[in-house]
Amino acid sequence: MIEETVKVKSILDGNKDAYDSIIERYKNRLYAVTLRMAGSEGEAERLVEKSFIAAYDRLATYDEKDFFSDWLYRQTLTLIKSEVASCGKTTPEDYIQFYNPRFLEIEEAIANLESNNRFEFLLHHALAETPEKLAVFLDEQVEDIKGRYQQSLKAIRGRLLEFDMETSSEECLSFDELIRYFDGNLRGDEKEKVEDHLEFCPSCREVLTSLKAEKRGLEDVIHTPKLEEDFNRRVLNKLTPYVKKVPKHRTWKYQLGVIGIMAAIFMIGAVVVPNLKPLANKVAAYIEYGTIYNVWTEGTYKATDEDLSFEIKGVDIDPLHMVVYYETRRNDKPLGNFMDFDFFEPNAVQLLDENGKKYPIEVSQPISSMFYNPRGNETDEPQSFVIKAIEEDKLPDKFVLKFNFRRMQTITGNWEVEVPIRYDKVENNLKVVELNEVKEIDGKIEVEFLTMIYGKHGSRLTYHVRLKEEEKKRLENLLKETRDGDHVLERYQNAAYANIQLLNQEGQYMVPIYYHSQMMEWNPGELITQDYSLYHYDYEDYQNLGKTKGNGPYFADVRDINYHEPSFVSLSLPLEEAENKPLNIELEGLTLKDLTVRHKDNGDEDDKSYQILINAVKNQGKSEKQFHWRVVGENGEYLELHYMGNHIPPDIEGEFELLNAEIFPRGIQKEMEKVTLQAEGAYNFYMFDEGELRIPLFEEE
Repeated sequence: MIEETVKVKSILDGNKDAYDSIIERYKNRLYAVTLRMAGSEGEAERLVEKSFIAAYDRLATYDEKDFFSDWLYRQTLTLIKSEVASCGKTTPEDYIQFYNPRFLEIEEAIANLESNNRFEFLLHHALAETPEKLAVFLDEQVEDIKGRYQQSLKAIRGRLLEFDMETSSEECLSFDELIRYFDGNLRGDEKEKVEDHLEFCPSCREVLTSLKAEKRGLEDVIHTPKLEEDFNRRVLNKLTPYVKKVPKHRTWKYQLGVIGIMAAIFMIGAVVVPNLKPLANKVAAYIEYGTIYNVWTEGTYKATDEDLSFEIKGVDIDPLHMVVYYETRRNDKPLGNFMDFDFFEPNAVQLLDENGKKYPIEVSQPISSMFYNPRGNETDEPQSFVIKAIEEDKLPDKFVLKFNFRRMQTITGNWEVEVPIRYDKVENNLKVVELNEVKEIDGKIEVEFLTMIYGKHGSRLTYHVRLKEEEKKRLENLLKETRDGDHVLERYQNAAYANIQLLNQEGQYMVPIYYHSQMMEWNPGELITQDYSLYHYDYEDYQNLGKTKGNGPYFADVRDINYHEPSFVSLSLPLEEAENKPLNIELEGLTLKDLTVRHKDNGDEDDKSYQILINAVKNQGKSEKQFHWRVVGENGEYLELHYMGNHIPPDIEGEFELLNAEIFPRGIQKEMEKVTLQAEGAYNFYMFDEGELRIPLFEEE
């Protein structure tokens, strides 16, 4: 990249602070990999720091003909791989930064991979590099890298995805066929056959939706860990500045050459560049760096690299949202919905004033990419995402939106676009509705609706979900009895979450806008502001149905509420075969009635498994309860666990199936006589039918 080449030159001239932006760009990608290999935040941070220092010491060997990212990864990954080789097995509990059952499930699936496979799998997702590049970085064969990645992906999907293909019709596509279609491995007639089938088969579309959710979940989890802000400064403080080299005097031939090039530039500029400011920038760039940077002239908002182009088609602004319309093309053919570019990397999208001052913003994922678009349902409308200014009232009248992407469609490149904006603040565009509506659930939870704001390009709902004081005290007592001193559970024990959908007057569900912070950690107890676009979707089939004509008025539909119950469950289970062996164990409003254990021999010693089935009786409570089970072997090792059933239906009466799971003790060298079934608490769910808990978000006349 030209920018990084310039930085390297500056560093070698003695400006070590120029290394700060290089650290900032790559540190969290390396940390995301190292953390899952080193097993602790402190050790991972030490290794990333060590790798940046080692790369700095070898900067003089960098050849500007190469991509800087390629050079940096060659310097850092070999060091990291050799260091983590002695770290042993990593467990998510050693490094997970906050408690989220889905995130923990994904983390455990990654942690269960064999060490070398896990390292390469993490590199593929954290760095967004191709197998060909990874093979160069790691000095491996490309086909070996590809084979191990597919092996890892299959293992993770086996743990995270649950499909009952037996309930599908006989005409349904096979799971393998859908996987190959989703991974882009079908071509021609095969691909067309699948797309024709998907248009009329909700069961197969549901499988694709789950695959999309699994992929998005993996990306969210892998990119979640972030290093502290002072990490860069700590690294810089350990570096010794390079001594600037004194340049030789330019020869008369070189000086005449420069004069000739300058004259040619001005001649061309007089004909094709009516704006002299961009031209002056080009000349200044040439004089300073010896090359002509791409300076965006007024009205041009398109960047192309590696035959892939990114173009801003338009920006619409009101005080709530900046809607950015864009288009991506490869070899001049438009690309459909995709999420594979680095929206959420530091500095990928910036808002700057004329003096270069940066204003804090939030960036959403592309709206239409969150939903399934069946074949034949595409629109000509450009793709879009939303930018939200954190302090909208402080924005200047003139500013620039700067887009600086480095990855698209697994391709590493350089897509930089600057869009000048003249912003006229019009506050009367907004309609604010004060709601002050409180709903109580089961005497334990309150949902308070505060305000609804209707803007030109979308709306914003502010609400609060909280536990009542009596329920808080009950949970505090449970925590003291079971996990006193656990700071993670202490933080999340009083956190209640609600799934709230917005519907318009026609009963259409509106597409929510999810910003980066909402995919990361949420602070319990805070007011929640949720933005919604003007698009609507099919709630059952998860299809994007296009844009509505007007914004509201809307209803809020509460579909479910959940919160964590911080208790600790540990049951020792014998692995001897048994059918309905009596248990009679009391467990938090349940009676565990009986246990069934079945041995499964799949013809391979390394592929043997055990099916564990526990029946229970629900004694009390209106909520559905979901335990996050894990299975531990006799020596404390985590065992691979596939769920086939794991919840308490809210309307169940009498006996029901609490747990139906299959355990795979792969890698265990001896026969196991017993395992320990553990759960660090449970999630309580309240489920509501459509319209059961519906709140008007407008002033009724």
